[in-house]
Amino acid sequence: MAIDTSGKWWVGTEPQDLNKYLEAYSSDQYKVHQFRLAKCECGSESFSLLADDVEGTAKRICSKCGGEHLICDSEEYWPDSSPEEWTCIGCGSKSANVGVGFSLYEDGEVRWLYVGERCVSCGILGCFAGWKVAYTPSKQLVDQV
Repeated sequence: MAIDTSGKWWVGTEPQDLNKYLEAYSSDQYKVHQFRLAKCECGSESFSLLADDVEGTAKRICSKCGGEHLICDSEEYWPDSSPEEWTCIGCGSKSANVGVGFSLYEDGEVRWLYVGERCVSCGILGCFAGWKVAYTPSKQLVDQV
């Protein structure tokens, strides 16, 4: 894993670089304690990504099989959302690795989550959405990426 921070954007060489990126991204906010990389049932780690940062929703669509998955608790809020499609700011690609960083309370419940992406074409890293989780139990969200 190597992240190049020398240019305009941080660039990762592999999907797991999202973990370190989200840790740095959240360092002056709700810090990331756990990370999960999205992987489709077909084995692919490449997705298109839609999210509504205001409503707190995100959906990934597998680039290989077309399978759709609402991330974490997005299903509950999806009907009221107005999602935008992620597009790489560097190369215009719409295909990304997707990962979620979780900020946790001391008891392990989720406080905040960050939906990050890494462009599969050029490696640019980013955080497309993030939202507060204001209910318990919420520990199950860590397994719903």
